[in-house]
Amino acid sequence: MDPQQFFLEIFAFVHSLFGLVLGVVVVQLVIFLLLSKLLEDSKNPQNEGGAILGYTMLAVATVLMSVSAILATISIMGGTLTFASSTYFALVLIFAVGGLLYLWNDHRLHEIPESAKKVPRVIFFYSIKAIGQLSIVLSALYLCTSIVLQNAITREFWSIPITLLLYGSVLCILTKQEAPKKKPARKKKK
Repeated sequence: MDPQQFFLEIFAFVHSLFGLVLGVVVVQLVIFLLLSKLLEDSKNPQNEGGAILGYTMLAVATVLMSVSAILATISIMGGTLTFASSTYFALVLIFAVGGLLYLWNDHRLHEIPESAKKVPRVIFFYSIKAIGQLSIVLSALYLCTSIVLQNAITREFWSIPITLLLYGSVLCILTKQEAPKKKPARKKKK
């Protein structure tokens, strides 16, 4: 597969996926801005602001790591495309910067009291969960419609949706929550 064709295929499908991801991140930022009203009533707005910044930067770091990992995995799964070593080095560099950014901000978040991190943590958690579910749904739709419409231009058309399906599955597994257990009903005493 020609590298130019590979990038055209990636941006045809992944562009729409990351458009949605970008939408989720923008919604997250808007929600954080709306939370600023809560900061006025807070006892220590500095902690809440630090938590909002920390979780926003965790989201940015996650996007950096995801983009580089997804592109490298798609190129490997496609089988016929091999990037130049400089391209792989650039993808590893992007992943490493995202990883360091994530670790640094995660460390900073450990210094912030739990009460200040509650709302930003919930928003971040459900944003990641939404990205995972969107990745699964969109990649499954792309794969199914390509098969039904026989729109597979190349032999390796499956590498993009399968990679994103795996990515979404990993995110959904990582954000899996167990339902709270229901407490047994008490028997009334006579």
